[in-house]
Amino acid sequence: MSRPSAPDLLMTARQLLLDELLPALPRDLHYQARMIANAMVIAARDQQQGSSCAAEEAEQLTALLQRPDSGDLQELRNELASSIRNGRFDQHPRLLQQLLQINQRQLAINNPKAVRD
Repeated sequence: MSRPSAPDLLMTARQLLLDELLPALPRDLHYQARMIANAMVIAARDQQQGSSCAAEEAEQLTALLQRPDSGDLQELRNELASSIRNGRFDQHPRLLQQLLQINQRQLAINNPKAVRD
């Protein structure tokens, strides 16, 4: 027997919350219950897609910064921010496109309805 994955467990718990518990809760707690259900689905998507999203972002930032190695993602973000502040990317032809791609991948986890193809 295989063990259920974390996203599967979250989705099962979410469905139970929405189908069984929400109707039994007082109306003034429905909003909070729906917020919890929403957080659960975001956590499930992050569990499934978060690592690949971060790896792709690190790869893109490494190329953008023209670094020989990728390093830590937060370090890459900090270096990019510093480079932007220092004017290094003022005339860069691909910066906006790269940042939009990174943002869309992250948004696909947090709010997929907001991502338009």
